[in-house]
Amino acid sequence: MSRIYSDAIGVPDDGTWPSILALVVGLAYAAVGMVQVLVALGFIWPLIGFTDLVGGFLLIIVAAVFLTGVRPLSRDEQEGYAFIAVGYILAAVLFALQILVIITNAFGWLLQFEDWLTWNILNDITPSLWMFLILMTSTGALWVLGHLRERLQPAPKEVTKQ
Repeated sequence: MSRIYSDAIGVPDDGTWPSILALVVGLAYAAVGMVQVLVALGFIWPLIGFTDLVGGFLLIIVAAVFLTGVRPLSRDEQEGYAFIAVGYILAAVLFALQILVIITNAFGWLLQFEDWLTWNILNDITPSLWMFLILMTSTGALWVLGHLRERLQPAPKEVTKQ
């Protein structure tokens, strides 16, 4: 008699994990984006890396994309994965743009241009940079859980007729 371990530890087979991921990531991007907007507008005490108003609005847009995918994913509809994919693409584009900003600012500082003499990399480590790293880490955890579920489920047995 085989035992189904995935049922014992409560690993669901439907779109529950992706919908939870989309919800958590969407809420995190929304919260950080709102904080960035409020800091940029001067309503909250200044935080290092949170001074870009447009960057805050872009984080809110990424959050909206992820949050839009929560309902279809919770219903186990395949179209919900498109929202996650677009959210990842937007987050990756923001990450890549921030890397380019850091590289260009570093070149300006190395070449000792007047406007870059007081440049500090801490100002360029924005939420779009570290939020993407957190997103990739959580995605890796979800991937590991998915493969764990596959390994814990017993292989189907073939029935032969005699």
